[in-house]
Amino acid sequence: MLELITMFRVMGLVLMVTQGCLAANQKHVDEQCRFTRYSTLCVDTMTGLGSENQKPDILSALINKTILETQLPTSYFTKFTTALHVDEAQHVNSITAKKHNVSHAGYCEELLSMSLKRLDQSLLALKNSRNKNKHDIQTWISAALTYQQACKDSADSHNFSNGDLMGQISQKMDYLSQLGSNTLALANRIPDRKLLQVPTVKGNAVVAKDGSGNYKTISEAINAASGGRFVIYVKAGVYKEKIRTNKDGITMVGDGKYSTIIVGSDSVNGGSSMPGSATF
Repeated sequence: MLELITMFRVMGLVLMVTQGCLAANQKHVDEQCRFTRYSTLCVDTMTGLGSENQKPDILSALINKTILETQLPTSYFTKFTTALHVDEAQHVNSITAKKHNVSHAGYCEELLSMSLKRLDQSLLALKNSRNKNKHDIQTWISAALTYQQACKDSADSHNFSNGDLMGQISQKMDYLSQLGSNTLALANRIPDRKLLQVPTVKGNAVVAKDGSGNYKTISEAINAASGGRFVIYVKAGVYKEKIRTNKDGITMVGDGKYSTIIVGSDSVNGGSSMPGSATF
């Protein structure tokens, strides 16, 4: 009988400790989510995460959740394309993505693919060193948000007869934007690391229109980048070219915004999407 009483006492003590840890974890979540714009969503996202003995890494959890929600199957977009009337599909092809020959759904799929890539990069940088990589994490999460918003804007800009389908895309992008907004809010709270010395940045390649550098066009210099960190110094001049690359780690340095100028001729009126009209 005594052993049974002792066992119940031990179980009660363990339960009290567990409840105390869970309460502390919940308090930690509530305190951190207070800094986000969509605090209720933040708390709901964190429900059930963390352990009894360790506080949850809220920022990592939010990035992982955003990645999970961004991983939409191709069939998700295909059903929108097949459901559009023929004339509407032609309208999308001619107005939204004429030069790239993709539909609205394909355009959004491409944007979310780029968004997913940036989220993956931010998560990896967070795991490696959140303080050292703070600015990269902020930049990549912001880029992911931009891609999501571009998809939503494209859906909202067309008055299709089947508005429910476009509304579903728009609502999904709103949800992703809220998740991303909360993630960015906490990324902004990462303490800045203290720099004792900033090393001098040297260019790996020089671009000059007059032929005095390694290359005459920026595209040639980018194509020469083999991977990893690659700095391109672009001398003063007007470079008429459109830059398209999937390479990471490339930094461009010029002679000033009024000296080194890169221009393109694509526009929405000319058939490009808004993001597609950008020089980069």
